[in-house]
Amino acid sequence: MEDPSLQPPREFTCPLSSLLMADPVIVSTGHTFERACILACVDLGFNPSLLSPYLDLSAISKPSSLPLFPNINLKSAILNWCSETGFPKPVPITQETAREIVRGLIAREKTASVKSQPSSTSVQDNQPSSSLSKQISLEVVPEGTPVVTQDGSLEDKFLVRLIDTEPGEQVATLVSLREATRDNRERRRSLCTSRMLGVLRRLLLSRSAGVQINAAAALVNLSLEPSNKINLVRAEVVPPLVELLTHGSSELRDHAAGAIYSLAVEEKNRVAIGVLGAIPPLLKLFATTSEGVRAKRDAGMGLYYLTLEELNKSKFTRVPGVARTLLEMVTEQEVRRPALMVSANLAECQEGREVLIDCGAVEVLVRLMRDGVVAPGSVEEENCLRALRWMSRASMRFRGMARAAGAEAVLRQVEESTVDGHGPRKEYASRTLRSIAGEEEDGSSSSMFDGSDVVMISLSDTSPFREIYNNYHKLAKLKSAQF
Repeated sequence: MEDPSLQPPREFTCPLSSLLMADPVIVSTGHTFERACILACVDLGFNPSLLSPYLDLSAISKPSSLPLFPNINLKSAILNWCSETGFPKPVPITQETAREIVRGLIAREKTASVKSQPSSTSVQDNQPSSSLSKQISLEVVPEGTPVVTQDGSLEDKFLVRLIDTEPGEQVATLVSLREATRDNRERRRSLCTSRMLGVLRRLLLSRSAGVQINAAAALVNLSLEPSNKINLVRAEVVPPLVELLTHGSSELRDHAAGAIYSLAVEEKNRVAIGVLGAIPPLLKLFATTSEGVRAKRDAGMGLYYLTLEELNKSKFTRVPGVARTLLEMVTEQEVRRPALMVSANLAECQEGREVLIDCGAVEVLVRLMRDGVVAPGSVEEENCLRALRWMSRASMRFRGMARAAGAEAVLRQVEESTVDGHGPRKEYASRTLRSIAGEEEDGSSSSMFDGSDVVMISLSDTSPFREIYNNYHKLAKLKSAQF
């Protein structure tokens, strides 16, 4: 039964109508609106203050000229939240209703403008000069950001040259921003502001390839600073990065993969990045033979960090062909390590174990160790052993396949050659051997070794990504969620 006091989460409502969104779409700035409402803004020549100064809807001649990207993940999250809480599912509003909503916003904005600036409004409306536009751009900023001083800070100097300028000047400015943040940690921290991130988010979807490439590279630099990582995700840079991963050029995919890999290192970002759809395009990039080695490694490491999160493991398992793709990647020397790391993470969940065993993972991993493809004592060997240990929980299916692949001889060699105290390899091998012999019962606990010093990273109620994505985190726990 619906709770009368229940209100939709703020991130599920349209900023214009304040209603639960039925057809959420992303505009070029990265903001999400109800489709009918944002189209009504174009139709009536109204530019919401939320978009200023990054996008001017009043300058767009017709609604069909505005690029819109369906926010499928958010729509799915909204519908699942409704199912969970009993809240009525949203129904798309009519275009006429949307126009009435926007007309009300226009009337309120005009009233507020007359009260606050009675003498300057008409001048600003009739004289949209470049210098005045830049001045307004720096005044309409989120609360709490620094105001422009007479001399101007480094941030202000960059923003003035990035806002309302030609693509050529934007590229030159972005190149300077990349240089300023390449190695200087203090500059990375000082330039990671809501204003700067808002501009970079918009430029990621610019029509200029040069602007897109350099904006993405600048975001990579900013993401290298640990204290910036959460703020970047909160600034909603992930949706345009996912868009670049999916539809961008090779160079854009390279930078986007690097940025998402860097952001996924932060544990509190992982659920949000998974919910926002980064996993399928990362896997596709990881498996594409035509991509550069760096892009594939970054995609693989991004997948590794994302699949440390329990909720993402299940999401990852549902990607078609995931196990076969990973097993193909372990044969490529340049990306073998991340492929094995991701495979071991995947084996930690029941669904992952099943798809790996179905695709012949037992034989592949045993062969890698038997033939010396992975060096004894290496990270690669450890992840082979970790994956085998988790798959051994599949009981009889695993035992038959392991014996057929000759796993016992390989595991005994590891057990005998590994010095005590040198990592968990010996423990992995010993436990797997006992499983093959039928001496160890399968357990249902989430830890592989009870009381050992091996720590398995798992979801904790004390470490979800809060504020903007806290509702996504709750929804992702539902087994029925389909993002």
